[in-house]
Amino acid sequence: MDQCTQCGAELGIGRFCTNCGRPVSAPATSDTWRTDTAERPRVTVPPPTSSGPEPPRFPLYADDPAPRPSEEPTASFDPIVEAEPEPPRHRGDDRRSGAGWAPWAIGFLVLVLIAGSGVWLLFSGDDEPVQATPTPSQATSDGTPGRDRTPEPTPTPTEQSQDDPVEAIDLTPSTRVRAPSPAPPSRDSSGNTVRYVASNMTDGLEETTWRMPGDGTGQSITFRLDSPAVLTDVGLINGYAKVGQDSRGLLDWYAGNRRIFEVEWSFDDGTVVTQTLRETAGMQTIALDDVETRSVTLRLLKVSPPGAGRSSRDYTAISDVRIVGAAA
Repeated sequence: MDQCTQCGAELGIGRFCTNCGRPVSAPATSDTWRTDTAERPRVTVPPPTSSGPEPPRFPLYADDPAPRPSEEPTASFDPIVEAEPEPPRHRGDDRRSGAGWAPWAIGFLVLVLIAGSGVWLLFSGDDEPVQATPTPSQATSDGTPGRDRTPEPTPTPTEQSQDDPVEAIDLTPSTRVRAPSPAPPSRDSSGNTVRYVASNMTDGLEETTWRMPGDGTGQSITFRLDSPAVLTDVGLINGYAKVGQDSRGLLDWYAGNRRIFEVEWSFDDGTVVTQTLRETAGMQTIALDDVETRSVTLRLLKVSPPGAGRSSRDYTAISDVRIVGAAA
């Protein structure tokens, strides 16, 4: 068969008409169509309707039929997954990154160095040998026995050498003073009451003073100790060592009052020592040959006249006295 019985088209080698898709072996319809040579049956294909199902569609070549739906190859591909945006990094996130190991490494090295130093010190030791404490059976460096040595008896005061130095202290604060009657109280530039009693000579304060009216030449002052003592030094501040201030300027009470230039110290054993004093507002002492006594008498031998100027006062003054020694 060379022509399609349905549409009259020339047939190829396939099983279907390439023009209308009709199988080659199907019978022709009653309709015929005319050609220039002969009348052939014509097959009328009804047009598709909108309400009915769509007619089947045929491939162009019968040898390549359309694959069945179940046999259609399925394309395999990987699904596209959108990457989530990276969250913003903060300064603290550096600890999770590679830069965070540096502090730990440094700390580990420091610990290793410290540990190594400790081991070196433990096994090296000092350059100087350590002297072991002698045991009871060992002898000391001077050849005397160790701890098992029987202590020597403490010498009694009568066994002590006379050349041993006396541990001297200031005995003045513990003395009692008997002196000529002091000058009446007065007021300083600030309005404070100032008293000139004899105990001002033993309080250790240069700004306080004992003073008597007029010239004190020939007067005596006695200091009584609590118990007999061996004295090594005596001395005094030979005037009123105080500086004042008023609305008109400076007031030098040392230069204004009388100063003492020579005194005599006497003791219970009959020792008498003369001391010459300079015109200076400071403590002036004299050394003794370990005089043992319980009382000290100070006699004023030479006193200056009053000073000049606004601070001039007709008083003989002693700011402080010092008696140094040890108990007998």
